[in-house]
Amino acid sequence: MKYLLNLFLLIFLVPLRVDAAEYNGQNIDGIIFSATVYSYSTGEYYYVDVEFDRDEATIYFQDGGYITVSLDGEEIDDPHNILAYDYQRSVFWDIDVDGLD
Repeated sequence: MKYLLNLFLLIFLVPLRVDAAEYNGQNIDGIIFSATVYSYSTGEYYYVDVEFDRDEATIYFQDGGYITVSLDGEEIDDPHNILAYDYQRSVFWDIDVDGLD
């Protein structure tokens, strides 16, 4: 019985670790930034808004469309060179975020 109580406490009361997207140790999840993105598929630049969520980013285009891309990880080293991949369309993107430096 004591074992089951300890197991219950361990499973339900230990906080889960949720990693957030970070730049310089600061959580940037859920903040919408202006950015320029480059599509390796079209070879064109787009002026967009971008919102980070852990190891993903949602890119909002000016025409109302959006895509969600995967980042290499949660920690962003250079806000002007964030490499991302769109698994649905098999396209690499380069994100250049304004206002993070």
